Amino acid sequence: MADRRTPLRKTPVEILGDLMDGHREALISGVETGKKYLLNFAERNESLPNAVKFFLHDLLVEDAYATDDLGTCRAAVASATAYLPAAQADMLQRFREYSPSIRMFERGIALAMDEGELEQALALCEQAMALGMGPAYAAKRASIERML
Repeated sequence: MADRRTPLRKTPVEILGDLMDGHREALISGVETGKKYLLNFAERNESLPNAVKFFLHDLLVEDAYATDDLGTCRAAVASATAYLPAAQADMLQRFREYSPSIRMFERGIALAMDEGELEQALALCEQAMALGMGPAYAAKRASIERML
């Protein structure tokens, strides 16, 4: 009887590295290809760590927005928001390195504003401010509050 090989298990950091490298390579062929890569990556890897799911969905926010796939963009904002605590808890160093390029807040606020969902836009501003994302989100919050 043949010996069974133990499947290779990658750490969340290794999986994240694969995701980021593959996405970067896919973007060479255009944003649509980048979006398809992310969607396929999610399908192929059903049991991704929640922390990695944050990064995947945040990247998807920008690619979907750039390709005018607003339904996918909205869903990606919601998913990234849900997985944000896992990324902070499980991959803090990677999260800190990535945080200046987080896309979900800006795109999520824009989509919420376009749909008249001012409370949702305010909530995203608050989250961004809590993460120290900069004074731009305080200004956005003040602008939204004036609309209420």
